[in-house]
Amino acid sequence: MFTFPFLGKPVQDSADSRTNSKIGLNWSLAELNSFVCHSYPHISLNLVGFELARTGKGRKIQILNVSSVRELKTAVGKSRLYIVPRATVLQETSPPSAMSQNSFPPLSAAPAADETSQVASTSSAISMVSFPPLSIAPVQDETAPLAESTQAQSVLANRALQEWQAIRAQQDQEYNDNLLVDQEKEKKKLAYQACEERRQKAIEARHQRLSACEVPSDGVLIKFKYPDGHLNMRKFSLCEPIQTLFDFVGQDDGASEIFVVQEATSSRSIESSSAGSIIDHGIKPSSTLYVLWFSNHHVQEILSGQQNDGAHALNHTSPGQSSLSEPSTQPSLSVTSTHSLLFEPSLQPLPSENSIQPSLTLISQPQEILTDEEPSLPPSPVQEPIIDLDEQEETVSQNQSPVSTHHLRGPVDEIDLQTILKKLVSKVDDCFSPTSNQINVCRDNVLPCSLRAFKRKSFDPEARLDVVFVDEDDNGEGAVDEGGPTREYLRLLMRAVHQSNIFDGHEKDRQLRLDTQALQSKLYTWVGKMIAVCIIHGGVGPHFFSERLFRQICGIETTPATVDEVGDHTFREQLMKIQDATTVREANNAITEAADSLSIIGALRHVSSLEEKDSLVQSAADFFVNGRLATALDQFADGLKTLGLLKEMRENPAVFFNFFVNEEIPLQAKDLCKLFVPDFSAQGSNRRNRENMTICFWRDWLIDIEEGECSPVTLERVLEFSSGASVVPPLGFPHPPQIQFIHEENRIFPEANTCIVTLSLPLHSSYEWFKKHMMEGILQAPTFGLA
Repeated sequence: MFTFPFLGKPVQDSADSRTNSKIGLNWSLAELNSFVCHSYPHISLNLVGFELARTGKGRKIQILNVSSVRELKTAVGKSRLYIVPRATVLQETSPPSAMSQNSFPPLSAAPAADETSQVASTSSAISMVSFPPLSIAPVQDETAPLAESTQAQSVLANRALQEWQAIRAQQDQEYNDNLLVDQEKEKKKLAYQACEERRQKAIEARHQRLSACEVPSDGVLIKFKYPDGHLNMRKFSLCEPIQTLFDFVGQDDGASEIFVVQEATSSRSIESSSAGSIIDHGIKPSSTLYVLWFSNHHVQEILSGQQNDGAHALNHTSPGQSSLSEPSTQPSLSVTSTHSLLFEPSLQPLPSENSIQPSLTLISQPQEILTDEEPSLPPSPVQEPIIDLDEQEETVSQNQSPVSTHHLRGPVDEIDLQTILKKLVSKVDDCFSPTSNQINVCRDNVLPCSLRAFKRKSFDPEARLDVVFVDEDDNGEGAVDEGGPTREYLRLLMRAVHQSNIFDGHEKDRQLRLDTQALQSKLYTWVGKMIAVCIIHGGVGPHFFSERLFRQICGIETTPATVDEVGDHTFREQLMKIQDATTVREANNAITEAADSLSIIGALRHVSSLEEKDSLVQSAADFFVNGRLATALDQFADGLKTLGLLKEMRENPAVFFNFFVNEEIPLQAKDLCKLFVPDFSAQGSNRRNRENMTICFWRDWLIDIEEGECSPVTLERVLEFSSGASVVPPLGFPHPPQIQFIHEENRIFPEANTCIVTLSLPLHSSYEWFKKHMMEGILQAPTFGLA
């Protein structure tokens, strides 16, 4: 559904009345035609006929030639939707029966034939599908007086001119606003391109400087951990300039123009523009330095600050003083203060994809219609009245975050999910795994096992997890957790969370479910913490949240609840019976039947009108869907604060929307073909020939799986067997997935090392034998063989 907000007098007599009418995306054009005609009962649009139009960049009205309501929604975008009658019409201010008593001038005749043909040429498809014939002029009232008052005609003409001038002024304002927005976007784009160009030049300069420096054989080894989690190391002499260290760190492709490094135990960071030697900054042998890139926005702030400081120092330098100062001794930026390093989210309001709100404007006589390259004519001062159905301003509740204007499905500037996850992952110490982070888990009892581990007082989500799977005999499976067991555990944990009793609703559209025992035990908080750990430690997204739940968590205003969203079947049926009542007596009888349920939520009352009946149903649905879950939602949000996830979600809701709400994109055969790189033997060897044939078998088998020929084996199950994950994480795997080959004749089944993501394929002489043993090996593999 999407909404046309009405301002004016489409149905009501009051000039200030407003109505919001919802239009279904699955409506036919005939239904839309009927809807528009009924919105203006005092204008014979069904006789006159009309076109649908929008305004272009040149403020010219363009006729829309669409074949469906969905196509109409796409064509209108953020513009206004105009109703353009095919003949001159007047909006009556009194019922038709009383029209002869009013001093209205006669209705104008239909447009000239040549003008009508031009309009019809752009919308013939519309008129043939759903609109009335083209040029049926309204019939003049023969009983009306032949001589009309000159004064009445003058007043009517002046009113029409004033209303047209108001509409034109509003169009000019909108055009200027859109122009400013476009100019601002272009300015941001150019600034981003300039920053990116400087960043690339800085990386290239670091490469050149580093190539001229030899690695000291007797130097000390220093390790670096990057934001994406990977490690790098090099030997340095503690007496050499620290710029050499920065050149080594900053040659990474993702490096920013300015960045910082910091030891885990240090309270201060070292900026890449610092001077001096390595030892001057307190860097010790065998140190591990954490690297943090800056956003382009923050780099620009630093450079601007340096320029301002330089200008200030130059202005305050005496003739006998040098403008060069000693290196600054003020503390550098601490990594713990990450708020200044974030990308600035775009706060420009954008329309939602499923609900657009274009203004609907009825133009009595079209004078500016862009049909091919026809020049537009200025409107006549005696033009008939224009009824402007302006867009209703959207009010935001005080308890909602200002981020409620975010466009959840639109493009995101300068920041994406990978960038945010890299920053969150950098908070996890992958080299340290305390005993309290050991998770002993049975595959058929994942959630209770996880709760025991997460509830430990010393459990640290900022340290690496150590997962030990336990078999049916309560024995460890023997897999050393170097990444593979953790990936499988996080996948199973997210599945268990999905099926837990704190969620309710459709499989792919889950809402929170009220459970008093879960509230008392704070299960909502623990589950929220588990989801945060799954996302940051393993890149496993929920992909089952309802849009309402996601908006509630992010502090974005939600739409009013509907009866269909009420989870309790009995209460939903009772509300539907009240809603369907056609008389006040019938509504009160239905309210009496639902008295017990309504009294519990404080909505029990008798109604004296059908409007009160609708208000009762709406308030009851809102309380059931939103109000009663407030405490549970607060607990759930507290859990999602783990590792800073909730903060990022509320600042960048559009980035996380697909990760939480939309379904996962199914794997395709080509995805796994590209993901796994074969490790071939030497070209021309006997082994290479057999390996080439095996790769052909492998690719054919993946295609058969995609087409459903190898059920119950799926592509997701093949990836689970190889890596422990059912989808490729947003940040990828820590090691490039690889295919190796088993040349031993007695090893006929596939094998996998899930920690380094290596799949070993057996060699068979025929495709049928390869397919048979691959399926059996994957279906019969209950545990890790090698980790």
